[in-house]
Amino acid sequence: MVDSADAYVEVQHRLIAVIRDPATDVGTPVAACPGWSVRDVVAHHVGVVVDVAQGNLGDLGMNLLDQWHDPEVQRTRDTMTARQVDERRSRPVQELTDEWNHVTGVVAPMMRGEVAIPPSLPPFVGYVLINDLVVHETDVRAALPLGRAPASPALSLALAGYSFSLENRIRQCGAPSLVLAYDGKERRLGDGEIGATVHADRHELVRVMAGRRTRDQILGLEWEGDPAPYLDILSEYGPVTHQSED
Repeated sequence: MVDSADAYVEVQHRLIAVIRDPATDVGTPVAACPGWSVRDVVAHHVGVVVDVAQGNLGDLGMNLLDQWHDPEVQRTRDTMTARQVDERRSRPVQELTDEWNHVTGVVAPMMRGEVAIPPSLPPFVGYVLINDLVVHETDVRAALPLGRAPASPALSLALAGYSFSLENRIRQCGAPSLVLAYDGKERRLGDGEIGATVHADRHELVRVMAGRRTRDQILGLEWEGDPAPYLDILSEYGPVTHQSED
């Protein structure tokens, strides 16, 4: 079984090495996160980890599965992420990564089930952290540009985490089952008759579910069946407004 904390730390260390590299311009704009620099993206993620460690996601913690369609939840999320970045905007990269390393020591036992998750947080909060880190590592690497990160256990965990919430959306909408086909495997989401199968690798499927692919990009994937019932629910975070290339 994959240790989720170890999987998280592997990606964390890889991203820290990138942003601490003297050759990295942490002021580089990140196309996948409009208005944010590389440094801002990392500051946001560190803020997420700190908020989880403190049990401080507020009402958002229990409403995360609704952010794909609820404007109020989306506003709450965007206010929280802006605060996380603003609180760390003046801190040097070294201080930022030191904070990250310290707070990871607090959340890792939660991810392993060694310490109880605070009741104010959803039980799947470990997936939230892994999903966020995997997606933002790619956002940063695409901006610099460094190419895709090597495949890792965290990528597989992110695929499972995003699939969980997509299956919830499929059921809420009463859509037919969707099959994700990747690397010789299949993951069926939903109940009843299969409406479509989409073929892609783990990386691409995570980018689709993380709202990093437009409708045209999604339609450009290999589909069997009708993709139409899924186009508005594939993204975890609501409507996709900009195109990402990675």
